[in-house]
Amino acid sequence: MHPVGALVTGAVAGGLFVWCFIAAQDRWKIDDVLGVWPLHGLCGVWGGIACGIFGQTALGGLGGVSLISQLIGTALGVLVALVGGLLVYGVIKRVTGLRLSQEEEYYGADLSIHKIGAVSQD
Repeated sequence: MHPVGALVTGAVAGGLFVWCFIAAQDRWKIDDVLGVWPLHGLCGVWGGIACGIFGQTALGGLGGVSLISQLIGTALGVLVALVGGLLVYGVIKRVTGLRLSQEEEYYGADLSIHKIGAVSQD
């Protein structure tokens, strides 16, 4: 990938992350305070596709990569992540449950699970 292609890829990823993070928090009400899904999911998909675009010799890349192979590989990566996530969360949900009790939610996960407070008691 040519450095200009890398700059465009990073700029688009930055915009995608900010837009998706805000939408996930405010509009879709997804509890992802670290932005893991927008960063690794959406921007990772964009990065995979962008390699197929900006890796072309016509755009300054070294070649040897095709957009079709990047699209297929990216789609397979998404599929593996989706199936793996569903399996892992399905097992966790059956074994221990995914939600805190109402009382644990009130006190927060730091105190309920980890037995530590967010503020030092010194």
